[in-house]
Amino acid sequence: MKKINRLFSFFVVALMLTAAAIAVHKDIFGYKTSVSRASESTQIALSDRFTIKPEGIVIIHTAALPETVDGYAGPVPLEIYLKEGTISHIEPLPNVETPSFFKRASVLFDEWIGKTPEQAMDMKIDGVSGATYTSAAIVSNMNAGLACYVGAKAGPAGNIPWKMWVALAVTLVACIIPLFVKNKIYHNVQLVANVVVLGFWCGQFLDYALILKFISSGFSLPGALVAIVMLIAAFIYPLFGRPQHYCTHICPLGAAQQLVGELCGYKIHLSVKVLKALDWFRKILWAVLMLFLWTDTFAEWMDLELFQAFQFRSASWWIIGAAALFIALSAIVSRPYCRFVCPTGSLFKRSENIG
Repeated sequence: MKKINRLFSFFVVALMLTAAAIAVHKDIFGYKTSVSRASESTQIALSDRFTIKPEGIVIIHTAALPETVDGYAGPVPLEIYLKEGTISHIEPLPNVETPSFFKRASVLFDEWIGKTPEQAMDMKIDGVSGATYTSAAIVSNMNAGLACYVGAKAGPAGNIPWKMWVALAVTLVACIIPLFVKNKIYHNVQLVANVVVLGFWCGQFLDYALILKFISSGFSLPGALVAIVMLIAAFIYPLFGRPQHYCTHICPLGAAQQLVGELCGYKIHLSVKVLKALDWFRKILWAVLMLFLWTDTFAEWMDLELFQAFQFRSASWWIIGAAALFIALSAIVSRPYCRFVCPTGSLFKRSENIG
């Protein structure tokens, strides 16, 4: 009966997320239900892939190319400016990408300035740490646009930075080893790897923006392999008796809280009444945020989840401050953000039929 209830909860959550993806992105598995929010603000002349200015400047519109690749939260269309045969300027068009990811990955533009299209396509550019999805999308879209311009075949759009394979290894270990090994030393080493590799180095974690993007646009392999493994741990493992596996063994923000919590032996005792009140606060907050998604009235809250603090070079100061506050608080209150706030964690709990 418990497994049936969990399975029912899983399908209910899947329907809830599908409705949210349609409301926010207007797409479902790549099929447009109406004009998407990104394209509404990108009404350029996309019937042509290039624009030639009277002064000889050529503008390549990557949004018109079928080979383009989505970033972390959605399409990242670019305009590539060529002057006297070299790349003079790269202009990002309006998009629904997570701002901190795009801001961090956009430093890649400087790598191509001054290069000819042929030279640019021959370059091997590594993704920016902590923004690997967006970096890979920018590189792929640049290659597709330039290859189309010179009449050559684009390089494989599925290439991903080698650090993503490291992130995949860390995630697989976190998914498999805890099934057979119950060792505190190993667990702490895994938590450190989650924070350093998945969090700060690669920026790999699950949040609403990524989940809705997959429902709207589908998966782009091999770049989505890490996220697919994480989604299995978050949604499928609980169906087989492994509740909260992602939150406990993989999530970098949860790992940071747990590590800090082990540094202090003293913990504040919260009464049953306070715990119930905090739990109700989490549930009400989650319900309100879901309502925002279904009505597409304040979908931008997805960019405010505290996971963005791992992109500390581009995240807003208050997100960094809030994340630091919750991590510091976890020294005396066990995993406070996970237990009493986290919208993504609440989603997982609902899919597991545990609140």
